Amino acid sequence: MGIAMKSSPHRGIFAGLIVLALFAGCKDMGTDPQGSAPPPGPPPPTGTISFSQRVLPILQRHGCTGCHGGSGGLFVGTPAQLLAGGDHGPAVVAGQAASSNLIRKLQVSPPFGVRMPQGGPYLPDTTINVISTWINQGAANN
Repeated sequence: MGIAMKSSPHRGIFAGLIVLALFAGCKDMGTDPQGSAPPPGPPPPTGTISFSQRVLPILQRHGCTGCHGGSGGLFVGTPAQLLAGGDHGPAVVAGQAASSNLIRKLQVSPPFGVRMPQGGPYLPDTTINVISTWINQGAANN
């Protein structure tokens, strides 16, 4: 036997609060029975990444070399230019992709200004991973 409630305007609110309380601690609302973390992003590329064969074509294809032909003091046509950087410091910190402004500006919430390429289309994670891997491999002029 259940608890009988008289009809009142608060009955729907009470029922809603009970449902909310039941699901408040639920992490995945029933979509993942094991409650595991979401799958990680794409794996980094394997092997040595060549700037001239892999990274520069990405920068050219997305208009970076034309837009950053001195914009903000930044040139992106060579590893030396990326390492020298512009008004916001080095665009690339060799061996440290996560600290590199280039990678930070390609991600959803850049530390300054707007996400690049400005206005999109934005680079997919797999493409950003290629650039990140090149940086983590030492940002060589290869």
